[in-house]
Amino acid sequence: MLGKLLKKDFYATCRFFVPLLCGYGVAAAVGKILFEIILSQSRQSFDSGWFNGIVVFSVFYMIIFAIYFIACYLMTSVFIVYDFYKTMVSDHGYLTHTLPVKTSSLIWSKTLISAFWHILVNVIVGLSVVLLFTGHMRDFPFMHMIEHFLRNINSRIESYTFFTGLNGLIGLFQEPLMFFACIAVGQLWKEHRILGAILAYIGMHVLTQILNTIVLVVAGNRGIYLGYTEFSYSGYMIYTTLFSLITAVGCFLVANYILSRRLNLE
Repeated sequence: MLGKLLKKDFYATCRFFVPLLCGYGVAAAVGKILFEIILSQSRQSFDSGWFNGIVVFSVFYMIIFAIYFIACYLMTSVFIVYDFYKTMVSDHGYLTHTLPVKTSSLIWSKTLISAFWHILVNVIVGLSVVLLFTGHMRDFPFMHMIEHFLRNINSRIESYTFFTGLNGLIGLFQEPLMFFACIAVGQLWKEHRILGAILAYIGMHVLTQILNTIVLVVAGNRGIYLGYTEFSYSGYMIYTTLFSLITAVGCFLVANYILSRRLNLE
């Protein structure tokens, strides 16, 4: 049954994400063309009016493209939250909860679809950046800085990269589950449930940041005073991984409990 839910949620979200990502792809291609025109003409007709007009247009275009870049990430999260709210706790929720499936399956479906779209957005955005700078990697100072950094890193970076990647993978589930849990908590309010969800998210976010800051300070002080910087950093990375995992599991349990036993759609 989870497969059918995934198929249903996938087609439902395609209506938003396909136009968003196709539009971004077209915008990236146009940006590449303008970028190449500027680089090719700058060596020949820098003072021409035609070239100056292209430069001005390109500057405004790249500003808009940067806004689109940010909007892709922002709108991905916004739409995932909106889709969950609309199908799970709004008037549409009456139909959703009549399906012969467990609430946990509904939450899993929403979470997996969210992870899929976040991965796809990251891949497309990454490819657009590679496309933009293809053929000109060595023309930009920051590329030389990256090369210098990669030549001088030591073997310990492998463990740090592993934990960073693992945290990123867990984050694909933690982020939507945190939103879902806060929406579920908001449903415990008799009135102003959206406000309740927002306050729940703010409270949860503040609490996690405080805990992370405390552990970071303790780990840093331990490294400074005891000389175990590497151990302290590795310990902090292990902590963040476990904390992210526990948070994701906790948010899932909260959302599942409230939506299956305490939900009131009236």
